[in-house]
Amino acid sequence: MRRLRHLVSGSRYIKILLDLFSVIIGFFVALSLRFEFSLSGFQAAKLLLAMPAIFLVFYAFNSLMGLYAGRWKYASFDELLNLSSASFLATGVVFLGTLAIPGAREYLPLSVSVIGGVLSLFAMTFMRLQYRMLREMRLRRGESGGKRVLMVGAGEAGEMVARDMMRHPEYGYAPVGFVDDDPTKRRLVLQGVPVLGRREDIPRLVEELEAEEIFITIPSLAGEQLRGILSYCERGGARTKILPGIARTMSGEVGVSSVRDIELEDLLGREPVETDIASISSYISNRVVLVTGAGGSIGSELCAQLAILGPRLLLLLDNDETSLYELELRLAKAITACPFHPVVADIRDAGRIRSVFARYRPQVVFHSAALKHVPMMEYHPAEAVKNNVMGTRVVADAALEHGAERFILISTDKAVHPVNVMGATKRVAEFLIKRRQGQGGTDGTLFTAVRFGNVLGSRGSVVPTFQRQIEEGGPVLITHPEVSRYFMTISEAAQLVIQAGAYTHGGDVFILDMGEPVRIIDLAREMIRLSGKEGEIEIKVTGLRPGEKLAEALTFPEEELARTPHPKIDKALEELKLPEDFGERVEELISAALRDDEERVRVLLAELVPTYEANAPRGSYWTEKDEAGEWGQVLNFDTPKGIQGM
Repeated sequence: MRRLRHLVSGSRYIKILLDLFSVIIGFFVALSLRFEFSLSGFQAAKLLLAMPAIFLVFYAFNSLMGLYAGRWKYASFDELLNLSSASFLATGVVFLGTLAIPGAREYLPLSVSVIGGVLSLFAMTFMRLQYRMLREMRLRRGESGGKRVLMVGAGEAGEMVARDMMRHPEYGYAPVGFVDDDPTKRRLVLQGVPVLGRREDIPRLVEELEAEEIFITIPSLAGEQLRGILSYCERGGARTKILPGIARTMSGEVGVSSVRDIELEDLLGREPVETDIASISSYISNRVVLVTGAGGSIGSELCAQLAILGPRLLLLLDNDETSLYELELRLAKAITACPFHPVVADIRDAGRIRSVFARYRPQVVFHSAALKHVPMMEYHPAEAVKNNVMGTRVVADAALEHGAERFILISTDKAVHPVNVMGATKRVAEFLIKRRQGQGGTDGTLFTAVRFGNVLGSRGSVVPTFQRQIEEGGPVLITHPEVSRYFMTISEAAQLVIQAGAYTHGGDVFILDMGEPVRIIDLAREMIRLSGKEGEIEIKVTGLRPGEKLAEALTFPEEELARTPHPKIDKALEELKLPEDFGERVEELISAALRDDEERVRVLLAELVPTYEANAPRGSYWTEKDEAGEWGQVLNFDTPKGIQGM
């Protein structure tokens, strides 16, 4: 029955009949005015005989203007303009017809032909607006059958979303009220929906209005502000969604379809990256660009973003053919501005890497390939050295030998005061690219490193691990309640790495602005809450893993930071003095790794990187050094780990 009523109310024939009624009313009221409301039955009968011809004229012009093609629930200013134009033309034709046709004035006085046309326009406009107003009032009362929605944010974006709900009942939403902290918006009514209070009133309003969902429609909301609003939304118990990013608001693409579930990136609240396309295109455009570790999280995103900058050829190098194949499919589906070619190769194979450089002559190299899993590298330190140190040296030497213009190393915050093998090997990699700078002469390769922390969603990171544990019903395992890490999105990290490459003069270490560190336990709680399983999933503490620190740092105390043209990229200034026999020490380290002499590897790493503690008991868990410079042991690996609930 409801479907039938919808079809009938929206049909072309009903619209025509309503316009017929409007024209009849308009002309009969005009005739009554003409005779000062002393209208006789004879005069009315004459006009009635003329009405078919009059309406046919109005119908013709209305059809010509497309007024029966649209739906009245979308009645807008543009449609009213079209209706006015059609009525003006129809009135003109009726007036001229009355003048030209002999005897026509007996049926339709000249004044009535004009006044009737104007009144008909008013009547047809009233019908359209009344239909829309009645429909929107019904929506505002929540009688449309859609979910009742409380809107947080009574700005332009919120108004646009509310209007979209009213225009599209098929979305299944009905706005019942706004919440906004701006005192100037109190008692405002937007699209017929009132502003009812502040964020503190959300729990009360959800109950009073029987709201089923909450839409946060403030695109410029910072992460801390969002978390504050969410605390009130949680008390209300309604499902919460968000309108993400100001970019869509600026482009006018705001509506119900833009609203989505809250994601972890929203809680970080990081501002969109502003990229200087001109500067980065200048060193990427029409160049052969090589990305090592292309199949990894950062490497694949680098490739996706580099592809649109117009390199002559994009080389995707990885020793994992499955990851390369998936990346190839991803790039093939995208509209890229360059050809690309996958290269299956191991960065530790010097002969193979030299062959790749000799064949393709890459001019820009992004060295992303690395073994990054901290506890795993504690178990296998020789492998960490072979990949992170020897592999970096192989690729850097090939770049130098074949005249690459730039070499950008992807480093990590774990290279700062490293207490684990992985961090120590990445610090040695930073030393290597510093040492290589200038070896090719004044026109040689520019070597640089970009250092940053964790990226959300990267393989092996806590986010996909927590997601899997939540999907399995828990528990979510964390290593220590006080562990914190820096986080940024993969897309943001890749953009900033490419941007930093434009600023290098050689020998630089760039530091990306990671914002404030996030406690892992808070991250776990937010992910559980976002999954809708709060109270169902338990968080358990397992103890720190081998080589894990409670907190990371992005810079050394001796490193001063200099600003770059980009607000999210700084340059570390450090007078790094490497020993004269640095090359020989690295060679000895690599030799020990190739022999799989793990103890010797640890000792040599400690000699190269003084902050790395090589003599720690195997399998122990360590926090930062205390004020006296002593390491604090938290839990021994050989001791059975009790798991306690949080």
